[in-house]
Amino acid sequence: MFSNQKLRSYLFIFLAFSVLSSKHILIYNEETLVALSFFCFVFFVLHYFGNTIKDSLNERSQVIREELQNFLILKENSFQELLTQHQKVSGLVKATNVLNAFTKNEFNLLNTNGEKALKNMFSSRIQSKLKTLSFSKAMLEQRLQEILSEKILSSVLVTFSKKGQGAAKLNKFKSLALKTTVNSLVLNARKG
Repeated sequence: MFSNQKLRSYLFIFLAFSVLSSKHILIYNEETLVALSFFCFVFFVLHYFGNTIKDSLNERSQVIREELQNFLILKENSFQELLTQHQKVSGLVKATNVLNAFTKNEFNLLNTNGEKALKNMFSSRIQSKLKTLSFSKAMLEQRLQEILSEKILSSVLVTFSKKGQGAAKLNKFKSLALKTTVNSLVLNARKG
């Protein structure tokens, strides 16, 4: 159990302790005894249980290393998942921005086209109504002129027949009145 080398070291320690005690270099008080007991305890524990403690600490360090490795792997996986989610969200934001720009452009285009269509429809309806009114006015003017010419003609005929002038003058005046009426109608039609 004890080898020669170990025996010599123990004997040297015992002799050194005895000499230091006898020469009063080492004084025994409470602190010295507690320190001596602690160093002896540590020495015997390391000597007899050193391998067991070493194996236990190695096992514990291995378990802690594995737990740390698992934690780092989980952390990396969660970061990868967060990165994927962030990329999806940023893609959605980009798509939303594109959709927003497209919607604004289409709305502005629709608004502009709607205004133009409304103006065109309004102006075409007004032009249609104006044409109808112009045509009605022309018809009324023509009818009025016809009525006036008939009244004037009948008044002239009545006047000529009272004065006793001949039928030849009456026909001549009738044809002149018709030409004048036709010319005035043509001039009015050109102006309108």
